[in-house]
Amino acid sequence: MQETVNDAVNVLRRWHQGETHFTLTTSGSTGDPTPIQHSREALQWSAESTLKTWFQWPENSESHTPISPIQLCILPLNKAGGFMQLIRSAVWNSPLWIGPASASPFQEKHNINLGVETSKNDLPFILILNGEALPFTWERWTQYKPNLLSITPMQLQLALNESFGQQILSSMHTVLIGGQAMSESLEKQLLSDFPKTRWIHTFGSTETASHFAGRILNHGTEEYTLTAGSSLTTTDSGEIQICNPATNNRKITLHDKIKQTSPTSFIWLGRTNLYINSGGVKIPVESLEMEISSLLQWPISTFYVAGKPHPILGEELTLFTTHSNAEISSINQKLTILPKLHQPKNIIFIPAVSMTENGKIVRSINP
Repeated sequence: MQETVNDAVNVLRRWHQGETHFTLTTSGSTGDPTPIQHSREALQWSAESTLKTWFQWPENSESHTPISPIQLCILPLNKAGGFMQLIRSAVWNSPLWIGPASASPFQEKHNINLGVETSKNDLPFILILNGEALPFTWERWTQYKPNLLSITPMQLQLALNESFGQQILSSMHTVLIGGQAMSESLEKQLLSDFPKTRWIHTFGSTETASHFAGRILNHGTEEYTLTAGSSLTTTDSGEIQICNPATNNRKITLHDKIKQTSPTSFIWLGRTNLYINSGGVKIPVESLEMEISSLLQWPISTFYVAGKPHPILGEELTLFTTHSNAEISSINQKLTILPKLHQPKNIIFIPAVSMTENGKIVRSINP
């Protein structure tokens, strides 16, 4: 934890000293991690765009009450999600809480009520204020109470299983969810259990420094809307092209297929570089996993699909799951509603689903 705090302080120090370029590294969930350099101007624009889009509204607005975001960071600082929380803190001139950067950041069993001050001062959070790292106290927590959390769907699913995680989620004004696709069942649970929290599923990449669009789950829409200052086009094959100051105002193409619904909105259809090629048919991995999650009522943290080498098919669609008590015949029966080529040809039970440090699934064929 101390190393994470030192990294945070170091990044903020470099920022305030006027460093002109920063390097981020892709997650490595769809290939080898790749370093990508961004200018100071690009990062500052991204932070300002997020603030303007989701936290600032015209004066006399009756539908929204502006808030001053105070972030809680539980993402790795060397990846775009956590790194940009540091940059937003610097650009917004706001306090930042640092917590454990792990797949299950709220697994600590704290018998507390976050709304009531107690004698406990051992919560795993550090406050970064004016470039200084300060230990947790209830006085600081009350004075600088976090109201904005960034989290991955995997972290979110695990947090829902912890009473401490549930307390954190219910105390937030806004939760930004990013990094991977979400299942319909997870969305419904969030809206049902935490109706007062604003849930935004963000859309972006390391290449764009951060998110450039978001879908507010509370609005009941599947459309993503661009953040302020971004523009959108598509390639002939339907892949998204984004242009904004974070891309040096040049169009860049991402490996995501979309349906554009307006000049500023779109519906995500799936990754174009995350497929299983079985018998010459391309099977989209993430959308299939969302369907399986819905049909089996399995959390996304308990299974994945991958293509095992096959002498005839090329890749054999294989389901890897931690549900070792489930009967294979029962699983296959429930999945018969899927197109035949999308039904797993093999089911392998595994002790756990491996994840990257920022909560993305590692779809290993040899777990």
